Amino acid sequence: MAKKPVTKIDPRKELSPYLNHEFNQQRNSRKSQTKISASLSNLQAERRRSLRRRLGLIMTVSVLAIAGLGYYISPLANISTVKIIGAEHLPAKEIVKVSKIKASDKVFDYLFQQKDLSQRLSQKYPEIQSAQVHLGHINQLILQINERKTVGYLKDGYSYRKILDNGKIGTRALPWTKVNQDKPIFVGYNKSDELKNDLKLFNSLPNSFKNQVKLLSGNTRRNSQIILVMKDGNVVIGNTATLNSKLKYYDTIRIKAGKNSLIDLEIGAFSRPLTSSEKKSYGIS
Repeated sequence: MAKKPVTKIDPRKELSPYLNHEFNQQRNSRKSQTKISASLSNLQAERRRSLRRRLGLIMTVSVLAIAGLGYYISPLANISTVKIIGAEHLPAKEIVKVSKIKASDKVFDYLFQQKDLSQRLSQKYPEIQSAQVHLGHINQLILQINERKTVGYLKDGYSYRKILDNGKIGTRALPWTKVNQDKPIFVGYNKSDELKNDLKLFNSLPNSFKNQVKLLSGNTRRNSQIILVMKDGNVVIGNTATLNSKLKYYDTIRIKAGKNSLIDLEIGAFSRPLTSSEKKSYGIS
């Protein structure tokens, strides 16, 4: 009987793939555990940093709130001085009085009452369009006054009052030295309706013409008549209903007429030299 061949098997070779697989799994598991441990450590560190930041923010806000409250209830928050900016021709003391600002008041209170403060001042003074409150030094209140634009001046006896861009008249009587002489003077307007009508007409005129007007006279023969004294010494007479449409002839007539002439645009369009009495009455030298 023949013998069966015997095959020699090396157990280490047979077990090697299994052992290598087990070893690799253990190594990968250790790496994975190391990574997870590192991730958990980083997450905990980030949480601690986030907690510290939140605590720091809460403490900072709390300290600032306590400091702000302490300042507000202390005498340091009381108004010590009020500085007025912008109201060139209005009395500062009267503005403070009308605004009802008192030394015992808190500075910050007025930062939240600007609308009411602005309304009080504009109701008293037509010159004031609006007012803003700013904080100066630690307890100084700055009151910024925004005045309305001045269209011209109304002669009132020996003084002058501003004519504002909303048609109202300023409260303050100004001397001639305080008048902006680039703006026209309205003279002889004893009735508010006449002033209102002529002011409306004047505002409708072209700027190129308005800038040449020195004076408007209310001493007219008819309600429909308007008289304008120009800066070059000429006098323009017109009809309130037709003056605007006839101004297209003005420059041509003015060049031909020369200085100190009366340019009549009321009926037709012509010119003549001013008489001595007319020059005197219109203040032309």
